[in-house]
Amino acid sequence: MRLKLVDLQDGGSGVIVLLVCSDGACATTTGAAPQLFASALNFFAATQCFVPDKDHSFKKVPDLETFDFIIVGAGSAGSVVANRLSEVSHWNVLLLEAGAEPPIETEIPWLYRTLARTRYDWHYVTKNDGVKQKALKNPLAWIRGKVLGGSSSTNAMIYVRGNDHDFQTWVNEGNPSWTPENVNYYFKKAENFQDLKLLRDTGIFNTYGREGPLVVNTFNSTVRKLTKKILKSYSYIGIEEVLDVNAAEFHGKGFCAISRVTARSGVRESTYTAYLKKAKNRRNLKIITNAFVTKILLNVDAKAYGVEVEINGKRNRFLVKREVIVSGGVVNTPQLLMLSGIGPREHLLSKNISCIVDLPGVGNNLHDHLYVPVPIYGDEPEEEENKAELMFDVVKYLYNKTGYLAHTFLTDAIAFFSRSKDMAYPEFQSYTGIFLKNSTVRQFIDIYKDDVLESIVRYNADKSLYVKILNLLHPYSRGRIYLNTSNPYDYPIIHANYLGDDRDIQDTVDGIKILTKLVNTPYFKSIKAFIPRIHISECNEYKYPSDLYWRCYVTHMIASMSHQVGTSKMGPNPEDAVVNNFLKVHGVTGLRVIDASIMPFVTSGNTNAPAIMIGEMGSDMIKNEYLPK
Repeated sequence: MRLKLVDLQDGGSGVIVLLVCSDGACATTTGAAPQLFASALNFFAATQCFVPDKDHSFKKVPDLETFDFIIVGAGSAGSVVANRLSEVSHWNVLLLEAGAEPPIETEIPWLYRTLARTRYDWHYVTKNDGVKQKALKNPLAWIRGKVLGGSSSTNAMIYVRGNDHDFQTWVNEGNPSWTPENVNYYFKKAENFQDLKLLRDTGIFNTYGREGPLVVNTFNSTVRKLTKKILKSYSYIGIEEVLDVNAAEFHGKGFCAISRVTARSGVRESTYTAYLKKAKNRRNLKIITNAFVTKILLNVDAKAYGVEVEINGKRNRFLVKREVIVSGGVVNTPQLLMLSGIGPREHLLSKNISCIVDLPGVGNNLHDHLYVPVPIYGDEPEEEENKAELMFDVVKYLYNKTGYLAHTFLTDAIAFFSRSKDMAYPEFQSYTGIFLKNSTVRQFIDIYKDDVLESIVRYNADKSLYVKILNLLHPYSRGRIYLNTSNPYDYPIIHANYLGDDRDIQDTVDGIKILTKLVNTPYFKSIKAFIPRIHISECNEYKYPSDLYWRCYVTHMIASMSHQVGTSKMGPNPEDAVVNNFLKVHGVTGLRVIDASIMPFVTSGNTNAPAIMIGEMGSDMIKNEYLPK
């Protein structure tokens, strides 16, 4: 609908008439109807109070001011640490964040992908070896949140703790505090589980915490009928449907469920909203945004005594009595350590950086969950994407936070599975994106070259598309992050080394072969489902769907789930580890790392929940050291 003013000449006097126009046709109006419509829309918008937090000003701190603790990075873990340490009223805590306050888009689940390549993203890209990932139009981008809340403000909100086996492997690496029992205690400490229907189940009731700051709930999905059919389809290939993946014990070939998410009533729950907003007015917590830390200050005895930081172009130094805590994440943390003289000696010297502590493991052990898309076409749903209905959903979201904007484009039906019935942990994870006929699917898979993209969507004009996303959960390949120059503003080089170990290729192919069995299950057979061959020039010589084709497909179609970990590995041996069991940097006094980079091995699922747990346990480790028993 649009409004149009027309001047009608009636006997020499100008009469202004307002027209209401829709689909090319216009009707006259006195103005009452369009004014009523506009007022209603304005009312809906005004009731949402979607205004960035300007009710407080983030503090200005004098140069050389001293704190008990300085935290570098307000991400998934750093925000937790800031909240927990400032609970101690006599500790003065400074939190430094390179990004800004979260924009409105971070709160609306469907819009999370619009944050990529904006000022709220670090714009990192990986180094390509020129051999793999040839289906991608550009070097692979890593979406990392540059905002209060970090990637918890920009991710897909899936809440997966991981598997007990994951944390036992951490213990087996020489980290005795990180037992499954201990980490589950800290998951529960963080959680505020709010799905009241699920809490009727004893297993779920006993699994989750209900008094923590972080809301964990379930999306109110607009495609629930379809996700139920997808979950039932998994059961036909040996993947059992359960109520909750965090409460269920992994056995057999796997399980599937509607996932839990960090959201409440259609709005994202990040560590900014869960932890920082509740603590921001504490007198002993100072938060500075747009503050880029360029160096950790170390004395001749390798003791951290402060940080050097640039705030709006001005260089400052802040001093610390007890500890500097680095929570910059998998890229920024090793970069900052190396810029500060902590890292592989020869590499630092090659960048004209004095080596204060020789730690070869800084930046190494990089690994990630790669993914490949597997498109499945079918005759249902039969309806096409309807713009009017989408716009009505926008109004519904303004009114009561329902509609498609209240969840992500990936559905919340997730599956975890393995090749063997005897596995104690999953090898693969899968998500599903559902796109109606003639939909806007291109914008969600636009990382691929135009010819590859057209090949993926070529049947979408007449058929609905189910994009299955397959993750390899435990890759063998390891990459590394290293400095480009000694300039803090020059991004480090990210050598992800995806598929560097050939076993990862075959493992992913095996996962695809399990996933593609879905087309032979009753629901997918009923909609005449099929998996098209995707035309990738490097793969055209291989017969479809042979193993050789799928190996080629995997080699060139892989991308990142943004679950990167490991570049400040936790372990007892400084020859390969960066921090010890208590997250203290080897060889340095007064310096810890508390973020996902400390993971020796990636967990079996999305990594945001484990990063928050690390923040909780790391905070208690600090309290236990400094507070009287």
